[in-house]
Amino acid sequence: NSGSWRVTSQAVVAMAKKGKKKALDPEAAARQAAAEAEEKKRIEMIKEAMRLRANCEREENHFHQFLMEREKINYFWIVEKKTLTEKQADLRNKQRELQDLEERQQIELKMFQQRLKHLRYHQQDEVVELKTDAELGLKLQEDHHRIAVSP
Repeated sequence: NSGSWRVTSQAVVAMAKKGKKKALDPEAAARQAAAEAEEKKRIEMIKEAMRLRANCEREENHFHQFLMEREKINYFWIVEKKTLTEKQADLRNKQRELQDLEERQQIELKMFQQRLKHLRYHQQDEVVELKTDAELGLKLQEDHHRIAVSP
């Protein structure tokens, strides 16, 4: 049916172009008006379809841009997550190193404290021995002096 309308519409337009100035009967005028209305509607629908297609293409471009942005963000997330994991591992290693150094320092400190205690003990022992020797020497000198002075 629309094909016949198209043919009729084309025929009417062709007749109008030829310049025939015959007065159209009311039925032909109605058909011409209907054909013109149909053509106008078809053109509007074509314009609407073109607008919708452009809108669809724009939405598709936005969608692809969104996908690219999402992919970039996911890549960035993966890279930064890996970097974070590496930094955390480095931090754990440094903490272990620090703990080991602190333990070594405590051991060395205890060793030095023991050595110092031992040296103090020996020093005190030597001081007591020297004091005893000095007192004994003094007593011997006093005894020698008493013997020499008392006749």
